[in-house]
Amino acid sequence: MKKTLTTIGIWIGAQITVTLIFMIAAMIMKMDINSILAPSLLVSDFLVIVLLLIIKYCGFKELFKGVPFNVFLISIVFAICGMMAVDLLSTTVEIPNILEQQFEEMSKSIWGFLGICIIGPIMEEMMMRRVILKEMEKLTKSMWWGIIISAAVFAVIHINPIQVVFAMPAGIILGWLYCKTGSLFVPICVHILNNTISFITMRIGSDTEISLKDTLGVILLIVFLVLATAGAIWIIIYYSKKSKEEAEAIAQDTTQEEPAAPIEEPTNPEVTQSGDNYQI
Repeated sequence: MKKTLTTIGIWIGAQITVTLIFMIAAMIMKMDINSILAPSLLVSDFLVIVLLLIIKYCGFKELFKGVPFNVFLISIVFAICGMMAVDLLSTTVEIPNILEQQFEEMSKSIWGFLGICIIGPIMEEMMMRRVILKEMEKLTKSMWWGIIISAAVFAVIHINPIQVVFAMPAGIILGWLYCKTGSLFVPICVHILNNTISFITMRIGSDTEISLKDTLGVILLIVFLVLATAGAIWIIIYYSKKSKEEAEAIAQDTTQEEPAAPIEEPTNPEVTQSGDNYQI
């Protein structure tokens, strides 16, 4: 717990420190504050990743731990469809987007792309899933409490109301995938793909997207929900079967261990003793 709290402190401290430095630099150079959001986000997130690797809270092997290709593919389909379904549902409610202007400004530069679509997702998955989820899971002795608490933190850090509403269920999906696959690489890829889709949509413009949602909203929602449900069921069956096979293999290895050879009694003929001499 002490190491986790220290890590969270480093994360928050790095974010605040880097942002302040960039804001001060922007004021000195008389630049628009919005123009420094993308580079400050990129630098602070990258710094957190480096620090997490330095203190060995998360190593490269854990960060890039792979899974079988079929599991990876189904995980991507399940997560993206689940997030798309949540996104469609969220459009039925009027939710304020207080950072829309800032994100539009960030989407205009390569730094914004790297920060939002690559470095940001890697850092957030390391912090939310590897650090907070695993520590909460140990503390509560419950996988689901770990997932829910980390998803709640994931939602809160986004601040923007429209992102908070989306981030909570997205965090649950990403956390569940991490727990099921045991790989941080899977939720990182899902997070990168989701943010990249959002980034491209922001750059192209949302008129087409809104029209598509209005026209095919219910149909798309049903399709996404069906695909997400099917993917989740497949993953559960796959890992349940894998756990059963591993348990059977361990049991089989145990039964195949050869018992210790019995100690045989000597079969020599009777021995007679006379003084210090032994005669057969």
